[in-house]
Amino acid sequence: MNTLILPVAGQSARFPGMRPKWLLTMPDGLLMIEKSVSLFNLNVFSRIVVVALKEHLMEYTNKKKLLFSLKKNISKKIEIVALNKSTSCQAETVLEAIKKAKIEGGIYIKDCDNMFASNIGSTSKNEVTIDDANTVGLMDAKNKSYIDFNKIGYLTNIVEKEVISSFFCCGGYSFKSALKFVKFSKQLLKKSSAVYISHVIFAMLMKNEMFTHNKAKKYIDWGTLREFRNWQKKYTTIFCDLDGCLLKNSSKFSELGWRTKAIKKNIELLSEISKKGFLKLIITTSRPRSETGYIEHALKKHGIKPNYILTDLFHSKRILVNDFSETNPFPTAIAVNLERDSDQLSSIFKSLSD
Repeated sequence: MNTLILPVAGQSARFPGMRPKWLLTMPDGLLMIEKSVSLFNLNVFSRIVVVALKEHLMEYTNKKKLLFSLKKNISKKIEIVALNKSTSCQAETVLEAIKKAKIEGGIYIKDCDNMFASNIGSTSKNEVTIDDANTVGLMDAKNKSYIDFNKIGYLTNIVEKEVISSFFCCGGYSFKSALKFVKFSKQLLKKSSAVYISHVIFAMLMKNEMFTHNKAKKYIDWGTLREFRNWQKKYTTIFCDLDGCLLKNSSKFSELGWRTKAIKKNIELLSEISKKGFLKLIITTSRPRSETGYIEHALKKHGIKPNYILTDLFHSKRILVNDFSETNPFPTAIAVNLERDSDQLSSIFKSLSD
C-alpha cells in the first residue's frame, strides 16, 4: 500500500488576512491544494489523505462541498483527516494523519504550496524529490532544506534552511515504511517541538537508513505571498475589441463590408501571449452574431483562437467593473485606449508590465 499524505494543518502565517493558503483559488479556478498535485500520476497511490485543521474546515469551507471538489479535481481516493487542534510542526501533523487514518506501508508526503512533476513509482522507497536552485525561477531559497549526495545518488546529508549545495528539497518526501517514520518522528518530538521532515530523514541517515533522490520537473513555488503573487501575474484575461484593434475598422456599408485586413502587430502580440498558456481572450464587437464565423476564421489565420466572442454590443463607451481583495490585489481592472487602427498595442502592454 502506498499513501499520498497532503499536510495542510499549518496557520499560513505568510499569507496574512486570507484563507489558509491551501484553500486559495488559483488563476485557473483550482484550489492551491488541487493545483499542487496536478502534475502527479495519482494512480500509483492506493490512498490520498488530506490532513487539515477542523477549525479551518468549519470557518472557511463546507466539508461536504470541499470533498466533492477534491474528488472531482484530484481523485476519488481522497480522504480528509480533521485535527481538533494545531500541531507543533509538520512531522507531528503527518504522525497524526498516520494514526487517525490508520496508514500502513509506504508514504509520500507532499507540500501543498508548490507544484512539480515527478516520476514517482508504485513501489515505495526512501527518496527525496529535489531540484537545482540554479535552474528554477523565483523561490524563497532561505526557507528550503538542502541535500548532498554521493556519486551513486544516495543522500549523505540533509540540512534545514542552510545552503550546503544547489540542490534543495521540493517538498516531496517518500518513506518506504510509515512505521519507520513514526518511530523516528516520535524520538525527535521528545526533544523538540519543531521537527521538519528533513530532521526525520537526517535522523534516519544517522542510523544507516538509505535515501536516494529524484529530480523534479516544472517546479513552481507558492510558499510565500511574493511567489504566489508572481504566479498570479502570469495569468491575464483580456477583453479586446475587434474593429480598430485587431482588424482595420470598417462598417457593413463599405465596399468590402466587414471583410477588413488584420492589424498584424497587435494580432501577433496576442498570439504570442496565448501560446504561453496564461491567457483567456474575449473578443468584443458591435458586429452581429451572424459574423461570428467570419471573426473566428479571420483570427484563426493568424494563430488566435478566442475563448469567447461577445457580439451585438453597443457602439459606445464600455466599462469594466471588477472587485479586488487580499487574494486578488488592486488593481484588478486595467483600461487600455488604443487609437483606432494603431499597431502600438505591444508598446502599451510593455508599459503596463514595467
